[in-house]
Amino acid sequence: MFSGRSSIQNKVRYGYYICIAMIIFIAFLNYFNLRAIDKKLAFSFIISDIFEATLEMRRFEKNYFLYREQREYDENFHYTEKVEKLFHSNRDAIKNLSPSTDVGAIEKLIQEYKKLLSRYHKEKFLKSDGLTERLENAIRETGKKIVEATEGISIAERSYILEMISFSKRVILVSVILVIAVGVLIGQYFSKMVVRPLKELENNMQRIAEGKFEKLQIQSPDTEIVSLSSACSRMIHEIELRQKKFMMQSERLVSLGTMISGVAHELNNPLSNIYSSCQILQEEIAEGDLEYKKLLLQQIHDEIERAKTMSKSLLDFSRKTEFERKPYSLKYIVDEAIRLIHGELPAKVTVTASIPERIWVFVNKQRIEQVILNLVKNAIDAIAEEGSVTISARELRDEGVVRIGICDTGTGIDQDKLATIFDPFYTTKEDGKGSGLGLFITRQIVEDHEGKIEVESDHGEGTTFTITLPFREI
Repeated sequence: MFSGRSSIQNKVRYGYYICIAMIIFIAFLNYFNLRAIDKKLAFSFIISDIFEATLEMRRFEKNYFLYREQREYDENFHYTEKVEKLFHSNRDAIKNLSPSTDVGAIEKLIQEYKKLLSRYHKEKFLKSDGLTERLENAIRETGKKIVEATEGISIAERSYILEMISFSKRVILVSVILVIAVGVLIGQYFSKMVVRPLKELENNMQRIAEGKFEKLQIQSPDTEIVSLSSACSRMIHEIELRQKKFMMQSERLVSLGTMISGVAHELNNPLSNIYSSCQILQEEIAEGDLEYKKLLLQQIHDEIERAKTMSKSLLDFSRKTEFERKPYSLKYIVDEAIRLIHGELPAKVTVTASIPERIWVFVNKQRIEQVILNLVKNAIDAIAEEGSVTISARELRDEGVVRIGICDTGTGIDQDKLATIFDPFYTTKEDGKGSGLGLFITRQIVEDHEGKIEVESDHGEGTTFTITLPFREI
């Protein structure tokens, strides 16, 4: 039932048990307090009986002095005996109630009172007025002392009951305050340990709804919160991966649309050559210059191969494949990328590549082509009129990496903007000329290949992007 693991369920259970224990404790405290009051109230009836019996004793004493009848004497004696018995049987209780009361002295007064009254009853017929009067005064004085003693006990008993009631009120008040205090503490504890993590989770989910895919950071030892946080983190990671894939595919389609116009322009050249060669063959089909005809057919064949190569490169780039890495020659990948973008090159912009044949990389060809294309296209856009883009690479075998540099002679990037160029949807291009996803996706692709990308630039001094990838030995 009690688990050592921290969880909301256990905290609710413990809080419930604490509340139940506190309620039981307060209930028992009030029960014993009320039980004590009940005992005192029961004892108060005895005190009342003593006091009433004492008053009745004094009443019949007065009647006896007035009428001197035997019945009055008997009643007086009866109540005197009753008072004596009540004192004797409740000696300890009276001492506990009123420690200052001398019960033994009161009992002696009662015994003395009985003796005086008995003597008075015997000598009342002696006709000695002086003795009778002295006995009456002694009886009255002793009776008065007994009444005062019982009255003091009665007052002490009422005071004690009032104190018990007052104490009970204080106990109830303290109980209410304690319940409220414990309730507030438990509420604050749950607010801190349960509600706060849930509020943090709500805020994190709100940021996710706004498109900020950040890893959940919720400090809570509770298994439910940890499990929920882990599930949300996995969900966020999956959403982020899918969004990246979608953004990469969208950016590739944008690049593909741009390249199609360039490829279409490039295809015009081989098609024109094929068309011209076919016309010449048609016109000179009857002539016997076989070597010239073979040359024309070879030109047609070469141009068709050229067109096929361009079409294949375009199809390979546009084809949607899973992320799978294979060993490729870096020179082959760069040449393919340049071929795809060749048709878009402005007249006064040149793109040159200096890649050694021996450099191989373990990559996904399509995605690394997309990286090269994105960087080269950005470099071309950064060149206002005339300039060049240079692609180079070198192996660092000690570090086990390949460094690829893409350098342009464009306008460069301001230093204060370098820290944000890889952010999604950030662009320095005019509206409608850039989505702001190119460099963001480029960085994601490089990081997916366990590499990194860096940039060096300044306004008016061109830009150099450096890509570091693990190399593949052959």
